[in-house]
Amino acid sequence: MEKEKQPTLWNKHHLDNLAGEAFRRSEEKDRAQAIDEILDRPDGCEENKIDDIRRCSPLSCFSSALENTFEVKLSPEWLANSNVNVKLFSPHERVVDSSNVIPLEVGTSVVALDAYERAAIGERGAKVGSIVLFKLSANLIDEPAPDITAKDLAWGENCLYGAFADGNAINYFEIVQASGDVVEAELRRKDPTEESGQSVEMQVVKPGQDKLTVRKLAPSSKEAIELDQEMEKFIQSRQEAVAPDGD
Repeated sequence: MEKEKQPTLWNKHHLDNLAGEAFRRSEEKDRAQAIDEILDRPDGCEENKIDDIRRCSPLSCFSSALENTFEVKLSPEWLANSNVNVKLFSPHERVVDSSNVIPLEVGTSVVALDAYERAAIGERGAKVGSIVLFKLSANLIDEPAPDITAKDLAWGENCLYGAFADGNAINYFEIVQASGDVVEAELRRKDPTEESGQSVEMQVVKPGQDKLTVRKLAPSSKEAIELDQEMEKFIQSRQEAVAPDGD
């Protein structure tokens, strides 16, 4: 449509914002497609078991949490009890952390897995994208860096954030470990210093199994913006690694 023929009512809309959002979507799609290509060339692979019944491994619990948030799983099976392929990448960034008494070299690397749609009973779900996890590792300055692996994944300790990339968009998320303890009874007393007028004197708590949840991050959140920058570092490091020499 020619500009001079645009309705005057358009002037009351935020067209600059709409244009910016359209540009962001296009840029995000290009990045998601670049991620797909990069994840096909890992530095290493290993197998890890997904058990939807017992959920005795970190990735089994994570797969269940993913299904609740994004409706995708780490296994194509309806009720998984088999190994999946885990793609490993060498650290794309290393920094020296001097916040502790002993300085450490901290590396950030990517662990990736295929993501599958929910399957019907007796069928296998189709691949719909990839899960990218950002994992931290640390070593003393004068010792070699640890080997790349996903077998030591510890949610909230060395892995807290990730992304679901489906070839068109990138959705960042936070992995949250919530306590499964249940308060069965509590004793309260009047307390004018509390906003509710009461304070808790004693609780009877029943220990429960911790629950893992995946919390989708808003694209405009501080965490998502920083994760987008981290993803760009990863993409650039992989593209530079395969780029032909200028000679």
